[in-house]
Amino acid sequence: WEARIMTNLLGSIRLAAYAFPLIAVLVAVPFFDRQVRARCFNWVRTVFGGLFLFYVLCVLALVFFPLPDAAQAARLSGYEIQLVPFQFVADFLRETPLVLSDARTYLPALFDRTVLQVVCNILMLLPFGMYLRYVCGLDLGKVALASLAFSAFIELGQLTGLFFVFRGSYRLCDVDDLMLNTLGGLLGGELVHALEAHLPPLDAFDRFPGSSALAMQRLG
Repeated sequence: WEARIMTNLLGSIRLAAYAFPLIAVLVAVPFFDRQVRARCFNWVRTVFGGLFLFYVLCVLALVFFPLPDAAQAARLSGYEIQLVPFQFVADFLRETPLVLSDARTYLPALFDRTVLQVVCNILMLLPFGMYLRYVCGLDLGKVALASLAFSAFIELGQLTGLFFVFRGSYRLCDVDDLMLNTLGGLLGGELVHALEAHLPPLDAFDRFPGSSALAMQRLG
């Protein structure tokens, strides 16, 4: 399972790297036009924006790719959804080697597939919440709602076979994923909130073209 996850992760990063230049250009045009109109440039915000775009592309590639081949697509016939909240707890109790009376089973249980899957679902939207809090300045309630909306978009795409491109689900839509993704986004926002006193405000990196020359003229 771990090998498959690493293969999918590396494949997703590679796919995102291919798509990034074109999408970055499309996003950069209105972004820089807005900065030119405002006569203000913030290179830190620009870097964070680029990293966030690449991160979102990686997430989308991870949750929707690889696509089913023609033979697999022909076998798709229904839409699958898991609606039982906290099913991952039952999976953990059923599948892990944990025996409370035996401390030797604790470490293998901790690294079991069911635990790693929960951790990955939480971590997946952690950067999402961090970006919304630090760069966009959203409060934690809005961070949670945005994380829920992004996760719902992912789960809806998985439920509908990439929004009805395919005739059935090729990934399982899971309410636990929705809950854990949202929790991850909220934790990301909480992390930035806890560190805000030690983080420089992004407005401190604003640069106004011509302001230095104007200041020199005034000094002269």
